[in-house]
Amino acid sequence: MARIIPVRVVKTQYGTHSLHYYSPDGHRRRLSVGSDKQNAQRLAVKITDWLLDGKDPEREMERARQEEQARRISITDFFPVFLDKHGNLQSENMQQSYIYSFKNICRCPELALSPIGSISKGLLRDYQMERIRRDNASPATVNREAALITKMVSFAVERELLMHSQLRGFKMLKEAPKRRVRLSVDQIRALLDELPAPLADVVEFAIYQGFRKENILSLRIEKIRFHDLTETGEVDLVLKRGRLETKMLGRPAVNLLKRLIASRKEGYVFLNPQTGNRWFSIHKAFNQAVRKLRLQTEDGQKITFHDLRHVFGTWLRDAGVSLDDIRPLMGHKDRKMTDHYITEDRVAVGMQLNKIPVLRRQ
Repeated sequence: MARIIPVRVVKTQYGTHSLHYYSPDGHRRRLSVGSDKQNAQRLAVKITDWLLDGKDPEREMERARQEEQARRISITDFFPVFLDKHGNLQSENMQQSYIYSFKNICRCPELALSPIGSISKGLLRDYQMERIRRDNASPATVNREAALITKMVSFAVERELLMHSQLRGFKMLKEAPKRRVRLSVDQIRALLDELPAPLADVVEFAIYQGFRKENILSLRIEKIRFHDLTETGEVDLVLKRGRLETKMLGRPAVNLLKRLIASRKEGYVFLNPQTGNRWFSIHKAFNQAVRKLRLQTEDGQKITFHDLRHVFGTWLRDAGVSLDDIRPLMGHKDRKMTDHYITEDRVAVGMQLNKIPVLRRQ
């Protein structure tokens, strides 16, 4: 270990003070620290501690200055930087999720205007409980908003604006148990009959492949490849967190896509007949049909479009496909997440994607 020469406090002829020391790499350094002798002595002690730890005092002082500056930057001011430097590397869905959560956070000035370096676990927990009490928000919703705050603070640490995160180890609220969705083939067929034909195509494809809604609505012909030797195919999808994956297409889905694409060479697969462009929202017609047919989860909640992923996974599991085989079909990295989507009856094993029943004549 290099010998540490004590930091000397030297008074200049102009009445100010400077600190003289040797940096860890052996260079002689001199810092002007103003006319306050006590402040100079306190800084000399701090610099000595940094030198004993092998740290560069000037770098540490710059980092402390940046941290102090960051402590004055509010969540509201920092969010555009976070979205530009971090959010743009994520999927479009994740960016929209960030923006939506941030809008809700802005409704609480106490949190939104707090300096990012001063947000405590207690303040974040108080925000969650207030959102639940005032807005009847679900634990899952307030957890997403809390996750955005913790990511922003962690991002500030990564960029060395903060020395550490006060939110490290923050525990999210316990969320509701998994949705138990069990719809029969007849119920799904009734739903398809109730919907306008273009929307029925979207729902049918969701059942065949289990893709997320945005992946279906934004599906482009150029991303699809049909196989020559089999009645299957594959498609390139951007999944959560911007992951690009190639997903296999089963025979029922391929037949549906070929019918919709016909002779087209490019563009969106699922078109809104009123605009001639892609669908952006299908909730109104879907929810109307669901209410009319009284389709519910096992605990009485209204069926949502996302629940079609539950139906896809449950039908495969009922056909005997293992969770390990279903997991990549649903785009999950964690087997536990796949289990969260599946309402099991635990039947036989060993079925394939093409065993999902064909719902309409193709």
